Amino acid sequence: MTDDSTNFTKYFTDPEVIKEVSETYQQYISKGVVPESIADNKPISTDKPQGLPPIINGKDFPPRYELKPRQFLVDQMFQRGDNILITAPSKLGKSYFWGNAGVCIAAGVPFLGKNTTKSNVLILDLELRTDVAMDRLISISQSLGFDQVPDGLWLWSLAKHCYDLDTICEVMNARMMDLPPIDLVIIDPLYVLDRGDSFDENNAHCVTRLMTALEKLTVKTGAALGLSHHYRKGNLNSQDSIDRGAGSGAFSRYPDVLMSLSKHEIEDCIIAESTTRNMKSPPNFVFQLDAPLVKPRPDLDPSSFRRYGQPGVSESA
Repeated sequence: MTDDSTNFTKYFTDPEVIKEVSETYQQYISKGVVPESIADNKPISTDKPQGLPPIINGKDFPPRYELKPRQFLVDQMFQRGDNILITAPSKLGKSYFWGNAGVCIAAGVPFLGKNTTKSNVLILDLELRTDVAMDRLISISQSLGFDQVPDGLWLWSLAKHCYDLDTICEVMNARMMDLPPIDLVIIDPLYVLDRGDSFDENNAHCVTRLMTALEKLTVKTGAALGLSHHYRKGNLNSQDSIDRGAGSGAFSRYPDVLMSLSKHEIEDCIIAESTTRNMKSPPNFVFQLDAPLVKPRPDLDPSSFRRYGQPGVSESA
């Protein structure tokens, strides 16, 4: 059949074709693929949000005092529903930061000197094998004084198993239905996620699509999403904290909370600089990596950055 309008019209007015199309259409309807409103030849109701929130007129806004503030998971650090991105040089302690945060939040004990709200935490570990990841979380928990890992923490270790984001999202959404409501999902690290050969971390469009795909993991539960990313190579001492991450600037623009970690002049100590979207950015602070724990160091100056290429100063010297 040639591709012209006459044959096109004849093809779709052929009784056998119409019968075949009708039968196929009914099969889709029976599987719930086609909305009933279409199947019954009724217009789609404009009252239904179709999965999206409604548009609200200003006169329908509640009084400000009735607005329910989102709960802080860590006081003045991040809230439930936030997207948090930790950026830091390689091997500075991003995984220890998130491991400590996860255990402290799951147990409801202070993290880096800040109060937490006891909440359910899921750690998706893409770097450490299951036995190593378990051992680290057990070590953190015991060092904090617990007999075992808090029962509000779940671990899904996929290192050497799967890095495909689409597969992870599909399976994770299904498995989260068997868990209690999760308040924080931690994905560590970000760089190993497979987005196909066409993905380029220097391309803003690619990065934005990655971040929005990750956000879908938490949109149903309203959980916060914790991610970790690496710095660009080279001397970044003169760079603003939001510009130190590798790849596209979309990495720094997308999160609600961007926390940059840099080396303090004191050995094993780290300066944290936060830039936030929904609240006033908290002041910079210093913490120490005393593996497996991270400990607050309020006695140290958060402006004492280590010079590029220089070793840290030992406090015991």
